[in-house]
Amino acid sequence: MIVPIMALLFDPVTGIALATIPVLAGLTIMIPRAISYVTWREVSILAFSSSIAIFFGQIFLISAQPSGIKIGMGIFIILMATLFLNNWRYKGKRNTGTNIFVGVATGGITGAFGVPGGPLMAMYFLSAPIQPMRQRANILMTGFIGTVVFLGGFIYRDIYSQITAIQSGLLVPSFVIGALLGQHLFKVAPAKWFSNVTSILLIAIGLIVIIG
Repeated sequence: MIVPIMALLFDPVTGIALATIPVLAGLTIMIPRAISYVTWREVSILAFSSSIAIFFGQIFLISAQPSGIKIGMGIFIILMATLFLNNWRYKGKRNTGTNIFVGVATGGITGAFGVPGGPLMAMYFLSAPIQPMRQRANILMTGFIGTVVFLGGFIYRDIYSQITAIQSGLLVPSFVIGALLGQHLFKVAPAKWFSNVTSILLIAIGLIVIIG
């Protein structure tokens, strides 16, 4: 949720750059508990194809008009939130081809618009007939790898100045606290309630991004 808000407060590229390091820090503290549950057969293929798409998608993100990026960001957020509200699940076959397709779509959206394509990947993993802890671990690991690649792409393209890096680092503690709070709420709150509240907030943020 924080990425589109940062894109509103700053221009999209600066806002996304400021949010990326704290987001990575928040994911990093959750990875150790999840790593032993990861289904690497699916995650490795999806994360690899997503990483390639992120790297090349950033070319569009950096060169496009900020207004166009914000509109695309808002539309995608609303679309994904609507699918979540309707509890959409992928019911087709799961194989290397579908893993690559979801990876490219997730990475392309993330790289080109800066907004995490994670909801698409999350719905795909949540559709898998496996234990919830494995579903969540797959989502976290894929998101973590994608964020590392996204940060690496920005560093490679010289997006970070000294000031931006310092400002981003100052946001890390609040993101870590938020990640820990989110973990707790995920465990104690009813899954349906958690999903609905998150989706409604995302729709509101998407509309604000488009209008703003």
